[in-house]
Amino acid sequence: MQYGTYHELLIEEFDRRKAANAAYSLRAYARDLAMSAPRLSQVLSKKQGLSIEAAEEVATRLKLPDNKRQWFCHSVGAQHARSFKERANYKEKILKYQSEAKVFSEIQLEYFKVIADWWHFGILELTYHQEFRYDLHWISEVLDITPQQTEEAIKRMLSLDLLKEENGTLKDVFKFLATPSDIPSSALKKFNSQLMKRALLALYEQDVHHREIASNIFSIDKASIPVIKEKLRAFRRELEHEASKAPVKNAVYCLGMQFFELTKDKT
Repeated sequence: MQYGTYHELLIEEFDRRKAANAAYSLRAYARDLAMSAPRLSQVLSKKQGLSIEAAEEVATRLKLPDNKRQWFCHSVGAQHARSFKERANYKEKILKYQSEAKVFSEIQLEYFKVIADWWHFGILELTYHQEFRYDLHWISEVLDITPQQTEEAIKRMLSLDLLKEENGTLKDVFKFLATPSDIPSSALKKFNSQLMKRALLALYEQDVHHREIASNIFSIDKASIPVIKEKLRAFRRELEHEASKAPVKNAVYCLGMQFFELTKDKT
């Protein structure tokens, strides 16, 4: 998991809800978790802990998927279980999660705004290409962008420590870098709209054997949206992690998923 403790998950979820609704308050969050506001405040500030039973209730109310639910409850147990032996057992389970985890670093939104054009991430991935050359014209031709865009992007990423110069070439500092999630942002909209346009070009210009573009239309219960989104994210990250193991890399690909409502909500 990307969190150090269960407190971070609770805080992130509160921030996500507040970003979606500016009027959303800590009192409302406490209500949704079946907890008093003073109690929740004490938990978030680490002045009080949760019992395993309370953790299970909170996980249910947050509609956490199974893997995140288990991690959340184990994190609570590792800190607040009654006996030393119980806490040790939970900590062992947490270590197992960490050793098996696919480590993704989520870039902060204020930094992402600076590198919201898709080719920044294209350049990062291109550094793994077996024929990569630290040459502005080569990079711009491979990614079909201008040399000026290439030069400016590299300068930005060097200044943000996302790239580093080493032995006459460029190296990606973070092996896996994720964009922010569930936060309304014009930068994120710009990033995704650019890639959707690239996908449309690929639909008409790339050989069908070199691409996979398909859509599924199905009915859902809106209450299941958080679980569906978590599974989509887990799939994307697992696939990227698996692809990273390839001994030879000779192309940069983009995986795009579109999951949105086709019907108009008349409620």
